[in-house]
Amino acid sequence: MKLFLSHIHEEARLALVLKEWLETSFPSTLDAFVSSDIRDIPAGNKWLQDIDGALNECQAFLVLCSPQSLTRPWINFETGCAWIKRVPVIPICHSGLAKASLPRPLSEFQALEVANPSFVDDLISSLASHLGTARIPRIDQVSMRADIARAIEEVFRQPPSNAAPPSVPSNDEAPLLQVLRRIVESGDRGNSAEELAAEERMSEPKMQYYLDELRERGLVHRGAALMGVPPHYRLTPEGRKYLVARGML
Repeated sequence: MKLFLSHIHEEARLALVLKEWLETSFPSTLDAFVSSDIRDIPAGNKWLQDIDGALNECQAFLVLCSPQSLTRPWINFETGCAWIKRVPVIPICHSGLAKASLPRPLSEFQALEVANPSFVDDLISSLASHLGTARIPRIDQVSMRADIARAIEEVFRQPPSNAAPPSVPSNDEAPLLQVLRRIVESGDRGNSAEELAAEERMSEPKMQYYLDELRERGLVHRGAALMGVPPHYRLTPEGRKYLVARGML
């Protein structure tokens, strides 16, 4: 089975660790493509062409999901390609991201969490099912979890390549930050424009202006209005990063 493992370059070490463990767990039956592996894209090759070929050939797709990776368009692009091909998509949540926090359409797939004690069992069993084999390989789960933990530690040790330095908000930015913080306080439930306007003691049209600005910047997500319930606004991963970079979260 051809497996595609999608990741951002900062998380390459984690992708390579998973590739090594999965290929050795299913010898001769599983071939994992990782763009960071020089064996998968040798020097001199056209990397985009190799990625396109691997996406076209894969029968299963793993995507490493973290608060940082979900802000990158390339992750969403590769996942979209797999979805269009109707191959199984398995999001792997790590570095503090819970599967309940995955945005749509990733949330439509059955995801796994590295922090879950059954992660290794669940991953190996899922891949065995997609391979069509009833025999689950026996592996050293303790060593595999230790290798994964070390790889994630390396991810945390390196600063994000696109992290913005903390800055003092301008007068124009301050209201946006306040609205974002108010949305954070609501948690997964979110807030409607009417609720936010009441909490911030401002007119609803003015609050809607701020929310539209935040949506345009990709910092908040607006849910659908259902059965008379107004749309609720929730923080996106980019919005959380925006607050963290400014020392507000």
